[in-house]
Amino acid sequence: MNILRSMIAALVLATGLFLAPVATYAAEDSATAKHPAIQQADAQREKEASRKRYLLLFPAAVVGITVALIVITRRRRK
Repeated sequence: MNILRSMIAALVLATGLFLAPVATYAAEDSATAKHPAIQQADAQREKEASRKRYLLLFPAAVVGITVALIVITRRRRK
């Protein structure tokens, strides 16, 4: 009977903590600050976006160099 009471009390406590909103745990000052993991994820996204931009430059550069070489070789033939 004593074990059952303890288990019910633990279940009620765990359910209460699970259902409590996160804002009750956070201080008002830290509500505007970003979590370090979120900051790290944002930095990772920015790095990935810049890599994608640089990767888009390479095909454009290859096409530009190819066109320039075609133009140069055609001018030399004339």
